Amino acid sequence: MPSVVFDVVGTCFSYDNGAVALQARLGPKLAEFGLPSKLLFYSWVTSTERDYSYLSQIKQYKPFFQIMSSTLTRLLFQSGVPQEALADFFTQDDIEYIMSEYKKLKARPGLAEMMQTLRDGGFEVWCCSDANVDRVKGYFDHAGVEMPLDHILSADMVKAGKPEPAVYKFAREQAGSDKPGEVSVFAASHAWDCVAAKAAGFVTAYTTTYEYDECVDIFGKADFVAPDLVSLGQGIVDKWGRK
Repeated sequence: MPSVVFDVVGTCFSYDNGAVALQARLGPKLAEFGLPSKLLFYSWVTSTERDYSYLSQIKQYKPFFQIMSSTLTRLLFQSGVPQEALADFFTQDDIEYIMSEYKKLKARPGLAEMMQTLRDGGFEVWCCSDANVDRVKGYFDHAGVEMPLDHILSADMVKAGKPEPAVYKFAREQAGSDKPGEVSVFAASHAWDCVAAKAAGFVTAYTTTYEYDECVDIFGKADFVAPDLVSLGQGIVDKWGRK
């Protein structure tokens, strides 16, 4: 059976809850220094992704949210908040609230329709995330979208973080199909994720719903590109489904 392995956070679910929570708790303080909460939040996410990946590469793996919860002071300083304002800029309660709300990710439009299209088209659907299995299962359950627990793959299982090759090798071993005429697709809204998956033997499907710009000169061209989840699912079926 052909398979599709999805990235989860950013691809199937939006980060926006975290930005809303940051605005609710720290918006006025951020505004004093000309810092839009959405921009700061996405800077926080991407800097956490960097540290998560770097620590994994040097074999000092730490869970994503542990890193994120500990790095806001540094980010604020780097964004121009003066040192004298940092000591009481936020509380531990603020951090816990923002992290809690961020974890209540909302499904991107068309998620359920896309998954049904893929399953009706003969694909076995998996997902592979830096988040732990229970959290990912909760995301899908909350959205009312079927995702069997045994089809959720976490980087925690191999103690490595994306884009470490070990994560994609593991995904290929668990979900991949090497039978003649069948294909294993990795689908993501992060171009770097697609590049790493392709190196592990997947064909790749990329949606511009998160990054918008493919940056082909940097990442190359994915095997299939779509602007949203509904067209992503239909395109995968049309291109790689059983004829």
